[in-house]
Amino acid sequence: MFAYALLCVLWCLGRSGADAQATKPNILFMYVDDVSPRELRMYDAPTWVGKKTVESDEERFRAKTPMLDMMSREGMYFTKVWAAPVCSPSRAMFLTGRFAHITKWWYNRDYGTFTNADGETEDFVPLYLTSPILVGHLAQQAGYKTMWAGKPGMKTADLREFGFDEGVFLPNAAFDPPTPYSPEFVIKKEVRDGKTVNVNNDTGKIVNVGRERSYFWKPHIDLMNFPGTTEDFTYWPHTAELQAEYGLATYGPDVESESIINFMTRSHEEEKPFFVFHNSKLGHIAFNFIQPEKGSSYPPTPKLYWNEKKQKYNRLDVTITGSNGVYETEGINNGGLNRHIEYCDYMLWQYVEHLKDLGIMNNTIIIFASDNGTPFWGKGSRVRQRGPHVPMVIYAPGMNLAKQGRQDVLVHVVDMLPTFADIMGVEHLLDGYSKQGKNLWPYLITAKPRHRGYLYSYIKELQQIRGKLVMRDMNNDWWKVDEEVEDYDSYPLITDWDALPAEFGVERDNLIRIMGRFDLYETEHDYI
Repeated sequence: MFAYALLCVLWCLGRSGADAQATKPNILFMYVDDVSPRELRMYDAPTWVGKKTVESDEERFRAKTPMLDMMSREGMYFTKVWAAPVCSPSRAMFLTGRFAHITKWWYNRDYGTFTNADGETEDFVPLYLTSPILVGHLAQQAGYKTMWAGKPGMKTADLREFGFDEGVFLPNAAFDPPTPYSPEFVIKKEVRDGKTVNVNNDTGKIVNVGRERSYFWKPHIDLMNFPGTTEDFTYWPHTAELQAEYGLATYGPDVESESIINFMTRSHEEEKPFFVFHNSKLGHIAFNFIQPEKGSSYPPTPKLYWNEKKQKYNRLDVTITGSNGVYETEGINNGGLNRHIEYCDYMLWQYVEHLKDLGIMNNTIIIFASDNGTPFWGKGSRVRQRGPHVPMVIYAPGMNLAKQGRQDVLVHVVDMLPTFADIMGVEHLLDGYSKQGKNLWPYLITAKPRHRGYLYSYIKELQQIRGKLVMRDMNNDWWKVDEEVEDYDSYPLITDWDALPAEFGVERDNLIRIMGRFDLYETEHDYI
């Protein structure tokens, strides 16, 4: 609790006016989809995703991110952060502070089984069964208003059980049928000539992609406990005014950001701190409904322009006309991962400007991270750390943090749960609660030089781990990582342990022992 006490002193000394209304800092955690650190400019990697290759050095395909650059410069960014190689276990790590030997979320579509109240076996264990204290619960217990926006990624779980007062989901896979407001932008199953195929409902053509609902243009959006609604779950747009405005040019991430900004305002007016989990789908490959000939790709975003002199973004108005897969567009770009990242940067700019207008930026912590590595390069990879290696930026201009700029300490996504518990002043709720996360806050606010001693991740029974000196990947290869390399990937392969100082072998043996504690896929795969 020492961090919370220190913050109280700092607030009393340094806050006035609107900032003084809040007793605890607001928290916005933005978790984007499928973005490796090398895709962000501050990491200064030599290659990134290009037009036709994942190993491009063409500057035109490198995202321009003035807000993230500023946040990493005035705040801090971390070079050694791990999550999981794919999205579902990464979200489980963040929400629970735990690894899969407890959560049973071993991989996408491998969630362990459990026996329900009727004695039936189900093949999906909701996280609130294996881990009854989730990050949303901590925030609610600490007196925060809580919101979950973007991708839920929780399959058929009851989203009301995660500790969030409100939700804006793009879309919620458990919410059927799809929204009636966008019936054409759906990939659905049909039987044709005796075979089950996937069909673009907009064109009637068979497509080589899985079932999908649009979450970018004319998106499918589901609401949970939303102001102005009377049901626990309902579709967006939920008012006559919004329905009149909704159409082909409605962009899902804009609905997310507008909902979050409105939530911030309402929380501030109620004089309550807020916790936002912004689980954005930006960065994720999706079926391009407005350009169906491109199939699955990085669909285009609205065009943006950064005014360097005024330090502000301008977003062009978008017009999309047409039907049945033939569309004319104005005000959008050609798409690409870099454009998705730039739109994340634009949303961060919106949040920061709004927080300034409310007078609470100095009482707010913004954390930007990703769930796993870039597709076709890192996502799902067993090679070195490509799969679990993710970016993380922390920006908290009014918190008087002791660190700034590049940070080379080991950090894990599971660390967020105990970190937020400390910031929110409810660390005691985790007393006796088994977790693998370690509180990062003491490192951030003191001169403490280290954080944690190892990073760990997995795909089903495959494990990987790294320390400060050595790393083992999922191919069982060991790598020398005591010196960082510019691409965060091309580490020297260890072939002769005797040629290294003794401490390298000592760390290796310790990491093997640590993995043994979590190696329960074969023996404790399911939740009993």
